[in-house]
Amino acid sequence: MSNENQENSGEEELHSPITNMLLTRQNRFERLDLNRVNSRVSSQHRAPLGDITSVSNVISENNSTYGPKTDKPRTIVIEGNIGSGKSTLLKYFDQKKGIEVFPEPVRKWQDVRGTNMLDLLYQDPSRWSFAFQSYVQFTMLQVHQAPTSRRVKMMERSLHSCKYCFIENLYQTRRLQRPEYNVLSEWFDWLQTTKDLHIDHIVYLRSTPEQCEKRIIARSRKEESGIPLDYLRELHQMHEDWLFRRTKFELPAPVLVLDATKPLDDMVEQFTLLEEKLHLQNL
Repeated sequence: MSNENQENSGEEELHSPITNMLLTRQNRFERLDLNRVNSRVSSQHRAPLGDITSVSNVISENNSTYGPKTDKPRTIVIEGNIGSGKSTLLKYFDQKKGIEVFPEPVRKWQDVRGTNMLDLLYQDPSRWSFAFQSYVQFTMLQVHQAPTSRRVKMMERSLHSCKYCFIENLYQTRRLQRPEYNVLSEWFDWLQTTKDLHIDHIVYLRSTPEQCEKRIIARSRKEESGIPLDYLRELHQMHEDWLFRRTKFELPAPVLVLDATKPLDDMVEQFTLLEEKLHLQNL
């Protein structure tokens, strides 16, 4: 994944490049029906999460740090919006001998027998969402089932967030049609009942859409250059409903919430708290 260690500073420096970028690439998202999306976002308008730091840095469900003891490695899934700092967290824990990290298989999405599916998705979401999400489900299943000899397996996202955040959002915003959504849902339900998708803990990097946008611009991944802020807001609400408010969809594991609004260079403190909470110091 790309380096996210740079931060843009100052609202005036941020908004002008974003505005120019979106104007020059407006045609890539004409099929998103942004008028409808903007109307919905405006009706749900809320200020950025400036008070997010008032939430406890680490929130644990049922105060549990371990599931039943088995011979399997503990599996920890890192969830969060695009640009929330997941790859930075993985780089930190990749230094631990007892932890094997599994980044999102982005490179596979960028080269499916010579076709960049990720780029096609962002160029024309209504046309390519079904094909892209079908391949995402396939590659994420491979990650879930990838073996490791280490005591902890740490994954970037999961099949659950693919379904509960990304596929659900595409369907709600009509970029996936109902028959396509039904097919993806059937596959997901079947995978849950027939494959080992065991998760011990979910770590939610809770940031704001505005902060995520800054990081996306800083890392300059080609395919992401035209992502509208409205799309990040949509995904933020999906993650909040599932992992923070816990009002939609079941949780496959206890959730720990980290404050990811801080600059990435200052996130080490949050990672240290996570180490202590999950007893990852001396693996």
